[in-house]
Amino acid sequence: MFKKLLCGLLSVSMISMLMMGCGSSPSPAAEPEAEEQSNGTAAEEAAEPEQPEQTDGEVTLELYHSWSPETTRGEVLTSLVDAFNQLHEGKIHVNVETNPDFPAYQEKVKTMLSTGTAPDIFHYNYNPNDLSYFESGLLMDFTPYMDAEWSERFESSDLETLTYDGKLLSVPFESAGAVIWYNKDVFAEVGITQFPDTWDGLLGACKTLQEAGYGGFSLFTGDDAWYSINLITALRIANEGAATVNASTSFNTPGMIDALNTYKEFCEYSTSDVIGGNYSVAGANFSSKKTTMAIDGSWFTSYQDESVIPSIGVAPMPTNGDGTAQQGYLVTDAQTPWAASAQTDPAKEAAIAEFMKFITSEESTRTLTMEGSVVLSAKLELSDEDLAGVTDQMAAYLETNGDAPSRTTNLQRNLSTQAGAELPTLLESFLLDQITAEQFCEQLDELN
Repeated sequence: MFKKLLCGLLSVSMISMLMMGCGSSPSPAAEPEAEEQSNGTAAEEAAEPEQPEQTDGEVTLELYHSWSPETTRGEVLTSLVDAFNQLHEGKIHVNVETNPDFPAYQEKVKTMLSTGTAPDIFHYNYNPNDLSYFESGLLMDFTPYMDAEWSERFESSDLETLTYDGKLLSVPFESAGAVIWYNKDVFAEVGITQFPDTWDGLLGACKTLQEAGYGGFSLFTGDDAWYSINLITALRIANEGAATVNASTSFNTPGMIDALNTYKEFCEYSTSDVIGGNYSVAGANFSSKKTTMAIDGSWFTSYQDESVIPSIGVAPMPTNGDGTAQQGYLVTDAQTPWAASAQTDPAKEAAIAEFMKFITSEESTRTLTMEGSVVLSAKLELSDEDLAGVTDQMAAYLETNGDAPSRTTNLQRNLSTQAGAELPTLLESFLLDQITAEQFCEQLDELN
């Protein structure tokens, strides 16, 4: 089993954290010492050397994110923020607000940024076809704080992606691969002893599952259609190969058209609420065994009932069996970095950088990975002992993620704002036979 993850992959060691807390400020310039107060005579006060001015009191930061504290990853992130506040008591305090509805969360962040009410720190999905965040001029530049030690925590390509006009406007954080999670107990119950390695074989398995009263994939068309587009992306990769899909600028290809038609076949083995459903509904369908598969990230099990988790297995992506794609290829979420609103107060800017260094440190990354089941962008060495301490599901996820021969971003994540907004309608029109797969692709290209 691999030992190194580029987290695009237990408790916090308080000793190491304290060392971090006592380290030098991330500010480019040394922080001035606080001016001493003297109760002596005027002559004695005059004799005191003049001290540079400094902002008195505690710096307060507002952090806005989408990880519900009721989920495992949200709970762990909350504990890390609490640890940071304790380490910097009296100097920096981070307040947290969450919105677990990610599509609504992203829209709110855009609105807040445009109205000048953005939180100090937030995360978002990076989209190379929508650089409005970067072009706004409202984001903090992390370039002065990204010293050699901190930059070593990340892949240079990630830092380059988040650099615009010579400014590092975001900090890499999460880049999760989506794998097939399935109910291995139900599969065994209906006589499927090995997960199919081709998509045709998986369609056959769905027929067997349906005959026994179970659904196949959890799918939905609402919001960002995450599960549906993960499946469509995977099917297109099987048809065209990862390199071709990664380089393509068009959706109107034979491989994409075929992927849509195969997706429609899989929908016949899903639930009746595919059209109009959302992430919450689709996840609940898996928990209740209405469905038996979902293509999702490392956080999937944190949304499932505890009684179901022991039954959950991980499977690599199938192929068409013709050599076009390598088995185990990954569909990934977009890079989800941290960003900060531009600051006029140098002390507040330095405090933001201090928190960013803390949350992307090796200790924080290990804690979020091992305890929060989150795959991150920051580099992390995992020992055999580390891997022995995670659940069977997380160990299988990490192995599948680490062994993937290629990575392709979920196709929805790179759509223009207009195309992304129209995607649910296009999917629903296609499933209702109001448009063909060819028309779907033509219209999506026009919108994009």
